[in-house]
Amino acid sequence: MSKLQVVRFTVAAAVAVTVAIAVAAGGCVLDEVAPEVGPPLAGACDPADSDPDVDVSFARDLRPLLDRPRGEAGCSCHTPTNGSPSGIALGGLDLGSYHAMRQGGVNTGGAIVVPGDPCSSELVIKLSDTPAFGARMPLDGPPYLGPEELQLIHDWIAEGAEDN
Repeated sequence: MSKLQVVRFTVAAAVAVTVAIAVAAGGCVLDEVAPEVGPPLAGACDPADSDPDVDVSFARDLRPLLDRPRGEAGCSCHTPTNGSPSGIALGGLDLGSYHAMRQGGVNTGGAIVVPGDPCSSELVIKLSDTPAFGARMPLDGPPYLGPEELQLIHDWIAEGAEDN
């Protein structure tokens, strides 16, 4: 056995012994030192349209948000008209048109926008203040999109994410 294998075996054995002692004691040793983190956030995203009487338009309401230049809260790294579209080059996500956006990027694919389900749409998740993975977008923020702007994107997706 190499020294690295011995170290790995020793660490694994120590962890196994600690877990066995905790189970035998009738509980988890970590309960005593774990921080209070509050209630789970499951269900924190409401997939419903916040105002069903108002239709959100991709062209009128979302396109201006996505096209904002660098330095403003927007998605300029993912638009080909930007002088440095690094988000397209690195992640493959082009937000320059409705059809390009719906194709998604390398990691998101069609999940970038899930019509009728903003809570499962990566666009909403990555623009929110606590994305489930990676950094909040825009990567060069702040500034970030405000609550009203995020609600527009959310509602547009809740309404079916039409090319309107």
